[in-house]
Amino acid sequence: MSEIGSAEAPAVVVIVPRRLALVAESIACWRLDVEQPAEVVATLAGVLSPDEQERAARFVFGPDRRRFIVTRACLRALLGGCCGVPPRAIRFAYARHGKPSLASGSTGAPVHFSVSYSQDLAVIALAPDAPLGVDVEAIRRMPDLLDIASRHFTAGEADTIASVPLDERDLAFFLCWTRKEAFSKALGDGLSLALDRYRVACRPGDPARILEIDGDATTAAAWSVFDLRPAPAFVGAAVMRAGPRPVTLVHLDVDRDVLPWLDG
Repeated sequence: MSEIGSAEAPAVVVIVPRRLALVAESIACWRLDVEQPAEVVATLAGVLSPDEQERAARFVFGPDRRRFIVTRACLRALLGGCCGVPPRAIRFAYARHGKPSLASGSTGAPVHFSVSYSQDLAVIALAPDAPLGVDVEAIRRMPDLLDIASRHFTAGEADTIASVPLDERDLAFFLCWTRKEAFSKALGDGLSLALDRYRVACRPGDPARILEIDGDATTAAAWSVFDLRPAPAFVGAAVMRAGPRPVTLVHLDVDRDVLPWLDG
């Protein structure tokens, strides 16, 4: 796994093949390419549970089906490495609105996770000590972004996006979007807030943080936002209710890092 980000300390350590250890008070992130050959997708599909395979079959469009299969199989491989079990042995529980977590009693080690993908790039984030959320988006032209921001973001966020130079406006919009989406995921199933109930910093170059939640800066200060730059022309964010901590972002090569694990 080649490192493409830097951190104060490594957030993930390879102990032996098929075994990973997460470091306390850290976040480990992996970037992966979900554009995989058909034979690789078929192999990865073999480690999914029957309900996951049924879910994959319900996708109307092939790219959506492929993204789900590749991302879920890679998540299983990473969780299996952390928990010391084969990827097929991982069992998920689902909250009321579908948020997945490790099933109680299915593994010996607590692992929190979040997954996001945009186009053909996915990011998987793991942490050993607290729930987190991750989101990634391709930066792209959005002719109606000011209208979207004014209708769905806070007035302060919309004003910030409108005030930045034109060549940074798309970046500001997606910085705002990914930070808000990651925060919503970190809140947990059934606890998400309307997008205009919390305000994030989104001016390019400003520190990533949540500024207010329901107008309260003190409540917002309990949360940390971590910028992720998983690839050129992509932005992302990880959010956790915790203090600053090391974050690593590494490339997960499906052929090298995942397929050999699936025999376990």
